[in-house]
Amino acid sequence: MKKFFYLWGPVFIFAGLVFIVSSMSMPGKEAPFPLFDKAAHVSEYALFSILLFRALNGSLRGSSFLFLSIITIVITLAYGISDEFHQSFVPSRSSDIKDLAADGIGALLAMTSVFIKRRIFSSEHVHEQRR
Repeated sequence: MKKFFYLWGPVFIFAGLVFIVSSMSMPGKEAPFPLFDKAAHVSEYALFSILLFRALNGSLRGSSFLFLSIITIVITLAYGISDEFHQSFVPSRSSDIKDLAADGIGALLAMTSVFIKRRIFSSEHVHEQRR
């Protein structure tokens, strides 16, 4: 049970924070820079994807990276869809397909980063073993 909370606790906490923030009515504040909202979505869902991938990787030992990445992206997009749907009911908030696209870009960037990190560290490990 301890392992479950270690792996999945951060995912549920982060998803809960996203839900809470999405529940808040936002006054018409001016963004600090153009496309700030989209950059926030990319960052938020990239982090969510990394936490989710970590939990899935720890729970589904032996699964391929490709399988885990696809599942991570699908779950991330499903949560993004539910978040946009939820926001459609919040006063002064709206649902936006461009936000969902930014969520997907965040998930893809996260999985690409994890892939690159794994390739770099696995090639370093191979080089270490050859010495």
